[in-house]
Amino acid sequence: MERGEVEGEPPAGDRNWSELPRDVLMLIFLKVGLLEVLQAAGSVCRSWRKVAKEEPELWRRIDLTDHPYGFEAFVLQDPTKLAIDRSGGLLEEFSVDYFGDDDLLRYLCDRTSVLKRLCLISCYQVSEEAIAETAKRQPLLEEIQITFGSFSEKVTEIVGKECPQLKSFKFNTKWYNMPHTDPHDEDEISDEEEISDDEEKTSDDDEALGIAKTMHQLQHLQLIGNRMTNEGLKAILDGCPHLETLDIRRCYNVNMDADIRARCARLKTIRLPGDSVDDYEFEADADQDDSCDVEESYDDEDEDEDGIPCFYDDDYDRILAVYNEHFGDMDDDDIREYMFYDEDGNYIF
Repeated sequence: MERGEVEGEPPAGDRNWSELPRDVLMLIFLKVGLLEVLQAAGSVCRSWRKVAKEEPELWRRIDLTDHPYGFEAFVLQDPTKLAIDRSGGLLEEFSVDYFGDDDLLRYLCDRTSVLKRLCLISCYQVSEEAIAETAKRQPLLEEIQITFGSFSEKVTEIVGKECPQLKSFKFNTKWYNMPHTDPHDEDEISDEEEISDDEEKTSDDDEALGIAKTMHQLQHLQLIGNRMTNEGLKAILDGCPHLETLDIRRCYNVNMDADIRARCARLKTIRLPGDSVDDYEFEADADQDDSCDVEESYDDEDEDEDGIPCFYDDDYDRILAVYNEHFGDMDDDDIREYMFYDEDGNYIF
């Protein structure tokens, strides 16, 4: 018997992986991530596919914010709907990056009413109406994160009215740094370069007032890059008596004077406007990088002749690292065959 082998157990190469206990498979699937489960787990064997399809507990939390598709992320909408279906109405946490839209939120609400956490990153196709409808149909929502989007200043009040029990709210944007102009240089500014009244509006308390007016149970608040002033912050501190943590980094219209500091003294944790954003996973300043917030995207050349998205090398490596002992000599073409579609263009899971 070789070192590392347990007496009575077959060598790793002879092990029947289709007989792994259900709870062990669950741990494996949760470890590798749900996107990999959708793409590859069902192709290992019938028992693995059965767990992937019929175990709602596996799909209580759907997080598809870490994907390589960039601007082509909408290819993930149908697989995401499949994941929602598999949750069997038990879905509690839902997070997507870039490809969320009104239709996907409606699909979500039609299939679960126990959602506790909603996270939308760079979902510019989501409307305020869809946000309001989702909040209205999910009475258990306790945590909402909206980082980058296309909404009016009224969206915070809309969310707060529909989610009276909201405990955590993250509403982040990019701070557009206004160029400094020396008043003595006015003669150098041409008529075409004159700033309009709308562009001069660099402060706005509407979002802060919406929070103060409706989110009275709030405990955790993050408003990175918000344009509120001291008046907006004062309203939040007065209207949210249970607030424990506050993150107002890049809120440069807030002046942390003695009055504001005294009002914030009751908080357990506070991140100030000038504090570092090094631990923030997105770009905090719009003039740093105005591109998509994912690392990279691909174009049409990254699809095979059937229109199936091809994976980058690091995606292959990640899948193979987890399933290598199960797939054996499977190469890239074999893996791609099992990703999403069968030869007729139908989803195979």
